[in-house]
Amino acid sequence: SINLQDKTIRLAGYALPVDREGDLVYQFLLVPWTGACSHMPTPPPNQIVLVTPAHPYRMSEAYEPVSVTGVLKPGMEKSQLFILDGVSIIQSGYTVPKADVASVDNVPDAVTLPINSPWSFLNKKKN
Repeated sequence: SINLQDKTIRLAGYALPVDREGDLVYQFLLVPWTGACSHMPTPPPNQIVLVTPAHPYRMSEAYEPVSVTGVLKPGMEKSQLFILDGVSIIQSGYTVPKADVASVDNVPDAVTLPINSPWSFLNKKKN
């Protein structure tokens, strides 16, 4: 396996805000699929990255597809999310401090929800 610890990396995924004020996000979880941690099962910590943008990132809604560039740091972190179902504690296995964050149109190799899933509307592209 490749050791990515303390290397500059670029990851794509979906941003789930942890610390925000209005549409400015100061910290978010990068998760591999839409609905992860709030409406669907939580991925294991090694698939979740706690991201702190170098500058507040403007985001209009949760699960926006983004790319993150920065130095990958291993280490378990716990984040408290306030979701519709109540408070949830999510554990991440990595952090990327001072990250450059950019919006992307789609996330490569994203998990696609089954057609009969009640959350399948999350797969639909926005116009």
